[in-house]
Amino acid sequence: MSENRTVHIRSPFRSFSAGDRCPTLVMALVGASHPRQIEEQTRKIQSLTDLIDGPEIISDLSIISPNNEPPLWQRVVRETRAAAACLPVYTVSRSRQGLLDPSELLDVAIEQMEGGVGLLTIHPTPSREIQELAAGRLVPCTSRGGGLIIADAEYRGWKEENAYIKILPQLIAHAKRNSTVLSLGASYRSANIFDSCDAAQVAEISAQAELARDIRTQGVGVIIESPGHARPKDIKRLAVVLRASGVPIMPLGPIPTDTAIGQDHISSAIGAALLGLEGCAHILAAVTREEHTGGIPSIESTIEAVAAARVAARIIDLDQLDDDEPDQAVANARSNGRTCVIGKRSGGCDRCANACPL
Repeated sequence: MSENRTVHIRSPFRSFSAGDRCPTLVMALVGASHPRQIEEQTRKIQSLTDLIDGPEIISDLSIISPNNEPPLWQRVVRETRAAAACLPVYTVSRSRQGLLDPSELLDVAIEQMEGGVGLLTIHPTPSREIQELAAGRLVPCTSRGGGLIIADAEYRGWKEENAYIKILPQLIAHAKRNSTVLSLGASYRSANIFDSCDAAQVAEISAQAELARDIRTQGVGVIIESPGHARPKDIKRLAVVLRASGVPIMPLGPIPTDTAIGQDHISSAIGAALLGLEGCAHILAAVTREEHTGGIPSIESTIEAVAAARVAARIIDLDQLDDDEPDQAVANARSNGRTCVIGKRSGGCDRCANACPL
């Protein structure tokens, strides 16, 4: 096993390994955009915890901070056996012009790392050069976290460093102290299959890889997020670039068709499997059917998304790890029980009746 391609994401109860020759991990997404959503998101965390084959990581995507109760990421740390993930830029205060205070951004990140977050997503790659490359796209930027960093930099006329670059040495030091893995967010991931694999995306992956090498040499675990939407042939092309980074990859999707609106838990699972077969999908973010509908993912659809991602992870592990034991158990059960219905103790079923070939 290559140490370069493996990270260990901590939770209070255990460490989850991600990378080459490791089982593919699944990450569920929770989060609140308004205080009234906190209660349902709290129940969602409990429902995910109750799953027999639940996610190894639960990421808090909240863009608000609850007033009189703990943030969702703290609930993940205290009340589940999953590793917690979050994005500090989401809850940092912003001026009317979109300006961010790098000191506050660092304070929030440190609070989350010291509070037990195992995976912290940051967005250090936006730059004037990549922004100019992205200007000709159909959608220049679809990343919420990256968009906040870009808005801050644009208001400052790109005359200062990216807010995360300003605090990166301190972030790395605290990540090392707290054994937190840093995830390099894909600010310029493609929002559609037509912007995929363009100069902006390739430039960002190159920047991510360079930063990852530097962070890794300082003794901190690091992964790269990528790539967004990408048609199947572009998934293969991007895999070549991502493999060269030498670090684990957490794909956001990739969603291989823009037409699966309301069914993106299926399209993203297919895309993740395609990228995983190329050796570039180590943590799967479970995309829900609401991804492009504007709706808040329900508890049921979040569980559905985790199940779909788990199927993709199983396919990846079957190929990358030659791990066929779960499939062998199912095949044996069908053979011994003389029925394809797992758990049934007698032959036949309602579908085939007495015409069952088994």
